[in-house]
Amino acid sequence: MSAGEPFRLLFPIGTLLGLIGIALWPLFAWHLFPTYPGILHARIMIEGFVATFIIGFLGTALPRLLDTPRFTLWESLLFAILLPGSVALHLAQFSLAGDGVFLLTLLLFGFVLLRRVRVRKDNPPPAFLLVAGGLLSAIFGVSIQILGQIPNFILPGWLTAFGRLLLYQGFVLLPVLGVGAFFLPRFFGLPNRQSLPESLSFSPEWKRRAALALGCALLLTVSFLLEALAFFRFAYALRALVMAAYLLREVPIHKANSAPGSLVLGLRIALFSVPLGYGLMAIFPADALSFLHVVFITGFSLLILTVASRVIYGHSGHPEKFSAILWPIRFLSSLIIIAMLTRVSADWMPDLRFDHYSYAAIAWILGVAIWAATILPAVRKPDAS
Repeated sequence: MSAGEPFRLLFPIGTLLGLIGIALWPLFAWHLFPTYPGILHARIMIEGFVATFIIGFLGTALPRLLDTPRFTLWESLLFAILLPGSVALHLAQFSLAGDGVFLLTLLLFGFVLLRRVRVRKDNPPPAFLLVAGGLLSAIFGVSIQILGQIPNFILPGWLTAFGRLLLYQGFVLLPVLGVGAFFLPRFFGLPNRQSLPESLSFSPEWKRRAALALGCALLLTVSFLLEALAFFRFAYALRALVMAAYLLREVPIHKANSAPGSLVLGLRIALFSVPLGYGLMAIFPADALSFLHVVFITGFSLLILTVASRVIYGHSGHPEKFSAILWPIRFLSSLIIIAMLTRVSADWMPDLRFDHYSYAAIAWILGVAIWAATILPAVRKPDAS
């Protein structure tokens, strides 16, 4: 089943990698992991958890959208080996090699996609320029991190910071906006502004929407550069405004009826959290690292798992779940909110900081474990229709 639908293989792997990346915090607090896991945690969550879900989703969806041959089993297996391999190297403290394997993974994934783009029978949604921007952000970001780890190769501090922002945030934020503009209207019963008539030529409407997506990608990249140059407040404000404006234009959920179901509720929480987190960072730039976890925990991680749930149900023959009350999603959302509040508040409790890091991690792990036990097994069930 992983032939043609790589999510069936990559989503379980990504879940496991995410649990490993989060578990480093309680293990460190309990003196069971010797090294402070700040950088290692970030690398595993981005190059492991996030990357497997992005590649699993795009590898499944893009061939269908372009009407091209689907991924082969060997292609799915290749990414299922490389991504955990990168994480294993990071865990073994071979950071340079881990980043190198991740860069190789991104280049191979780009090559596999470009082969299909060349033989496409339809154009991709114009918002997918943001997806391409996210992949390029990761490629440039991890390349800069690799150069910074080479002995005697000294990079300017702003360039190292810029690369880190491209990898940690650009790789996630840009695809979220690009995929979201096309995919999220289905959740809310809204018309899809990215769904254009099938064509291999670029219509004026396609070009207009592509120009908007490209402008959004450029402004977000400028916000990363401004942050790297220490214009923090302006960078965070620009990021929050650009993201909110683009999503409200392409997915005007404020105009949607009150759509039922737990998936929609989880999605609303996630979509609200990302601009909220960046907005709080703009207002309180000295506490930006704390509020960044609003973006990552209740924003990106809940969004990834909610959309993954929709993909799993849609490909296992359970469309009735889209608008159903699902207790695993309710538990997941509640525990992720608890994890976020605990992690953000930890930085105002210096004597209890690492204890709160651990409690936040445990809440996230428990929520994801419930999700993995109840929803993830459906990746084994093919859609009979």
